[in-house]
Amino acid sequence: MSLLNEQIDVRSTHGGNPAQFTWRGHTFRVRRVIGDWPARAESPGTPATQVHLLRVSAESEAGQPSIIDITRDAASDTWTMRRQWQ
Repeated sequence: MSLLNEQIDVRSTHGGNPAQFTWRGHTFRVRRVIGDWPARAESPGTPATQVHLLRVSAESEAGQPSIIDITRDAASDTWTMRRQWQ
């Protein structure tokens, strides 16, 4: 597992789920969303935000499968790649 916390560009479906994303110049296709949870606040005592953690099954351009955790901050509409499980 690698902890990354790097911003990514995401293309979403009409329902708002990620369909594909670009990370470090490589495009990954989201095969399915495995789970969707509210993310923890950055520090204790911080008000809850509209950040959700999504665990997805994704496939690289070369067809390499991977499980990846990404977050979406609904307030700023930004996406972050949190972890890549090998």
